[in-house]
Amino acid sequence: MNEKEKCELLIEKGYVYNSETGNITNPKGRILNSKTRGDYLIVNCSINKKSCNVRSHRFGWYYVYKEIPDEIDHINRIRDDNRIINLRNVTSQENKWNQNRKGYHWKKSHNKYEVRIKLNSKHIWIGLFNTEIEAQEAYLKAKEQYHKIGYYE
Repeated sequence: MNEKEKCELLIEKGYVYNSETGNITNPKGRILNSKTRGDYLIVNCSINKKSCNVRSHRFGWYYVYKEIPDEIDHINRIRDDNRIINLRNVTSQENKWNQNRKGYHWKKSHNKYEVRIKLNSKHIWIGLFNTEIEAQEAYLKAKEQYHKIGYYE
């Protein structure tokens, strides 16, 4: 059974997604809050004596838009915040842009912070900076320039 079929079956069985809170309730009205090891909320149920698991953000997206995209990004990076306003359909590359990365590191040989950013599997060198604050600001500026998800920002 594919993910779309699982979502359709869950809806048929009475599972409900609240787009304002991001909560999913089972047919008895209980809010589901089981988590995966990666801190994503998950919908667990049994279908024909087989376990059926769907990540809550993916179920919520299907519930609202009736489609299963390849990638869904949590805009605020909080994996259990499944409000529809916090979810967006992105490419794999765009999803990686929103991961928790500093974007800079201490380069001992230069005694400075080095800033690089990745785009299309290639590193773009931004520069060397004396302070961590300067490096962070340069990284965030580069992120604005190179990591645009145009249809959301």
